[in-house]
Amino acid sequence: MFSDKQHTVARRVELSGIALHSGKIVRMEILPAAVNTGIVFKRVDLPGMPSVLAHVSNIQSTDLNTTIALGDAKVATIEHLMAAFAGLGIDNALVKIDGPEVPVMDGSAAPFVERIVVAGVASQDAQRRYFVVREAFEFKLGDKLIRVEPSRSTQFEMQIEFKSKAIGRQSFRFDMGREPFMKVAGCRTFCHINDVNAMRRAGLALGGSLENAVVVSDDEVLNPEGLRFDDEFVRHKLLDCVGDLYLLGGPIVGKITAYKSGHGLHAGFMKAVWARRNEVLAVVEDLGIRRENKSAAFAGAIA
Repeated sequence: MFSDKQHTVARRVELSGIALHSGKIVRMEILPAAVNTGIVFKRVDLPGMPSVLAHVSNIQSTDLNTTIALGDAKVATIEHLMAAFAGLGIDNALVKIDGPEVPVMDGSAAPFVERIVVAGVASQDAQRRYFVVREAFEFKLGDKLIRVEPSRSTQFEMQIEFKSKAIGRQSFRFDMGREPFMKVAGCRTFCHINDVNAMRRAGLALGGSLENAVVVSDDEVLNPEGLRFDDEFVRHKLLDCVGDLYLLGGPIVGKITAYKSGHGLHAGFMKAVWARRNEVLAVVEDLGIRRENKSAAFAGAIA
């Protein structure tokens, strides 16, 4: 999915919902932003309304979600909203939020996507920036790994493996594009019932329910309606990966392979790549301006 121009939301988007971990109702607005702004979160409930840029350099925590922070501006559980921005090709937006956590909605990116599509996506008069993978790079965290390598499109290959028989081992291949993204946008977050109980004892997941998460036991899915896809678990892990990797500051052009991926793995990978970005990545504009010249653009990018 290549575009020559940057994009923002065409008009204001309003949302509200329960926060997954605090259990409190959060109100949020997504507003158009100027070119080269990036995705900025503004905590309107705090004195001075401090802001934080959604960028790898501002990742504070990856414990159960992705949290960014800069000074007093801290926002948690941003991954599904970031995936919506990535999937719809939105480069610039101001997210005003009156709490420390993005509302969980139904546990997927679909509610964000639906509201943004209704509001519209507006083209802007500035070139879009792409991070083109110029050499293979792999990051490991225990038995987990994520690898990128050069490709002329954005591809994902995901594999997960869980002890629960309700999940087991699943794999999914995905070529990034607006239509394919819609097939993963609605895939919900998930957890084991034992983890739910442990999180609540620790004062977390207070807003979690079968309405915003898939909950499994060792043997079965506990949600009465079942799954949206037979492989909803790995599709959701892909959704998280898409959202987290957008914290690099733009779309990656390359093949991404991940095994047992999660927020901690994504953050570690991005920080390692960012430290070596001049070797691993090439910053390229105008990939989509002239399709007949796309091959030449890539050849120059990865030379």
